[in-house]
Amino acid sequence: RAGTLTFLAPHGHSFAPIRKAIRNLQKGIIMALEVKRKRVDVDLILDQEKAEKVAVLGADLERAMAQHVTEGGNAAAKRIAEQIDKLRDEVKDDTVRITLEALPLSQWRQGLESNTVTENGIPKQRIEDICADAVRLMVRKTVPETPVDDLANVMTELSDGQISPIWYAIRDLNAKLIDPKDALESASRIIRRQSAS
Repeated sequence: RAGTLTFLAPHGHSFAPIRKAIRNLQKGIIMALEVKRKRVDVDLILDQEKAEKVAVLGADLERAMAQHVTEGGNAAAKRIAEQIDKLRDEVKDDTVRITLEALPLSQWRQGLESNTVTENGIPKQRIEDICADAVRLMVRKTVPETPVDDLANVMTELSDGQISPIWYAIRDLNAKLIDPKDALESASRIIRRQSAS
C-alpha cells in the first residue's frame, strides 16, 4: 500500500503482538493500570487487661532487644518473648486477626478531614473515630470472620493498648512516606562505589 512501511520479522519471530498493540491503541483501548496496595495483618485483642499486658511486654521487649548483647544471647529478651507467647495463647479465643489494605490518598485525606475538628483555632483528631472510619474502608479479611461494622463500632470502646496496634497499622499503611526513587538511587551509588574500589 502507498505510504505504508513494511518490516520483515527476524526468522522465527512475529510482529503480531506489536500489530495488536498498535490496533488497540488506534481503537482507543489502553491498558488499565492497577495499583497494588500494601496489606498488613493486625491483631485486635478484645480482653483489655491482657491487651494492656501484651503492649507493656512489647515495649519491654523492644528495650531489651535494643540493649547491647554479649555472648550467650539476650536472656531478658528471650524471657519477655516467652511471656508474650504465653499471653498470646491465653487470648487466642479473644483475638480477631484483621487484614487491612492501604487506602487511595484521596480517601485517606477525606477520612482525616471528616474526623478533624478545630477547637480554639487548634485542629484536633480523635484516633478512635479515624480508626472506625478507616476500618470500614480498609478491612479485607478477618479471622474469625467478623462483620466490618461490628469492628468499626467497637473502636470507640477500646483502650489505648487495644487500639494502638490498629492505629499504627492504619497510619503506617496510609501516611508513611515512601519514595522508591531514593532507595534505587542509594543502591546505585553504593554499587558504583563498590565496583570502583
